[in-house]
Amino acid sequence: MPTRTEVQEHFSEFVAAHLDLLVRIARSLTGSAESADDLAQTALEKAYRSWPKVMTMAEPLAYVRRILVNSAYDAWRRRTRLRHILGVRADVEDPPATSRWGNSEDTVDSLSRIDALMRPLTAKERAVVTLRFLVGLTEAETAWELGIALGTVKSTAARALNRMRVAEHQRSGV
Repeated sequence: MPTRTEVQEHFSEFVAAHLDLLVRIARSLTGSAESADDLAQTALEKAYRSWPKVMTMAEPLAYVRRILVNSAYDAWRRRTRLRHILGVRADVEDPPATSRWGNSEDTVDSLSRIDALMRPLTAKERAVVTLRFLVGLTEAETAWELGIALGTVKSTAARALNRMRVAEHQRSGV
């Protein structure tokens, strides 16, 4: 059984190595830099509670990504319920001019474009696109992390990419 100090040190090393990646994934899932920071923090808090067990896993990053996606689903459900109850529509905010990914106008433009293209996607489609194409997982790995069938990953990705193409055509006026 690892000591509390060993667990804290291992967790600190994990966070130092993976925080930027987790925030980028969260940004793709939420469409907002501020929400991404909150989502990543929530996922890390949940992971820390079980860290003695998580740190012995073969792929602790995969476990934390799964927590991240599930937390994004939970937040999406809460917002959807609240909007329905209040009859309000809240648009996804644009990214700030400076972000965790640098100050480059190209970076901000790329993130804005990705956010705009992913805006019409469902939470499930966002998760599949993020893990499959932005994180670079295989279809099988994406299916495992989301707890869905391989065929569901394929069909969801195809549907999401089609919706993104339509959004791009509408954006560019073609």
